[in-house]
Amino acid sequence: MAWVRLAISLVIYLIISLILAEWKNLIEVQAIYPKASAFGNFTVFNIKENNYRLIVDIIYKTQRIYIKYVLTHAEYDKDK
Repeated sequence: MAWVRLAISLVIYLIISLILAEWKNLIEVQAIYPKASAFGNFTVFNIKENNYRLIVDIIYKTQRIYIKYVLTHAEYDKDK
């Protein structure tokens, strides 16, 4: 599936970004990814013009990213 490859590419890019950026909060994430948004304790990234959602838990204190879900837009809206 093409979207899986795209999601994996974005995850790798996010990990590299986190290593280099040392974000302290969502506002700093949004400086790089303006469409990133909060959903509860998670950060949501829109992939491929909002067709997919990457939902992660960013632990700013330890600079770690935990991938929670990779969903289609329909799956994300259904579970919202």
